[in-house]
Amino acid sequence: MFESGQVHNGPADPKAITIATCGTYDAMAVEYADVTDDYAKFPGLRDEALAFEKMLPLGLPVLDLGCGGGRDSRLLADLGRQIVAADFGMSMLQCARSRSSGQARDLHFVRLDMLELPFPANRFGGVWASGSLLHLPSTAIVSALSEIFRTLAPGGVAAISMRAGAGEGWRVGGTLAGRRWFTLVDPGDFTSQMKRIGFRHIRIRNTGRKDWFVAIGEK
Repeated sequence: MFESGQVHNGPADPKAITIATCGTYDAMAVEYADVTDDYAKFPGLRDEALAFEKMLPLGLPVLDLGCGGGRDSRLLADLGRQIVAADFGMSMLQCARSRSSGQARDLHFVRLDMLELPFPANRFGGVWASGSLLHLPSTAIVSALSEIFRTLAPGGVAAISMRAGAGEGWRVGGTLAGRRWFTLVDPGDFTSQMKRIGFRHIRIRNTGRKDWFVAIGEK
């Protein structure tokens, strides 16, 4: 999966990795949004988002952390939720915004770094992070989980999709032609990290898509 000679098991600079990886997404924002827009290409994903929405408390906004082309943000907003669609890539956000224009949705767009969420504590009823934390080096994942926990309201739910495995490093190709960082994790270890931060009632759900799982936890 990783480039030869580019697997890192030690410290890596999260900021540099985020800039490089999101730069790849930004350079092909429209192409990426086109490729990922159809739920039929990702068996079970739409049902996962629908199940997540049913778990959420009423009256609080939901954060789509790493919204990409905005597919999941639009779905959740169509269910009546107030959505904050967030991404690091400006071009990706602009693409997501353009695909949501002209429709009556409670949908807002924010550029951010997931390691420093620009929101107060207890802000969100839910955080949906579909395939976003896996682009962080392993040393930064706990910080991202801590930020998610901080911004969740008591009783709020986080659903975080990751890929099971071991190792981390740069990958070229796949959905995009550019260079992106991936970190694979053991589901049990990921559960332990969430528990240490304070998440409760953590459960792991296999998605049916190769190597992917969803970790769900409550505050």
